Amino acid sequence: MSAPALAALGVYGGTAWTIRSWATCPLGNDASNNIGLQMMMPVVWLCMTLLLLPFPLTLRRRTLRGGQPLLWLVLLVVVVALTLLYRLGMGWPDHPPGGPCVESYPLFPFTGGTGL
Repeated sequence: MSAPALAALGVYGGTAWTIRSWATCPLGNDASNNIGLQMMMPVVWLCMTLLLLPFPLTLRRRTLRGGQPLLWLVLLVVVVALTLLYRLGMGWPDHPPGGPCVESYPLFPFTGGTGL
């Protein structure tokens, strides 16, 4: 039950970080009122939830010395890692010297392709 909630927090945090990073770019994700990112959030949430689900199921089958606190710690570390991976996949705007930002954000995380 905790995996979907933690995934939602991770996706929200990664998306907010992306929006803030691209706010100065005229062709960034703020050009369309963040519609692309908002529509992508459920897909990223589903992917992150599916990646998180095996951890509590596996850790509950094995008795660990840390018990429930260790399970939460593992889940938090995995959520932070997935959020950082999501944010890194979205890239940063390129501000050439003496000119405005000319790149767009990736169409989908981790693809490397831009929306231009």
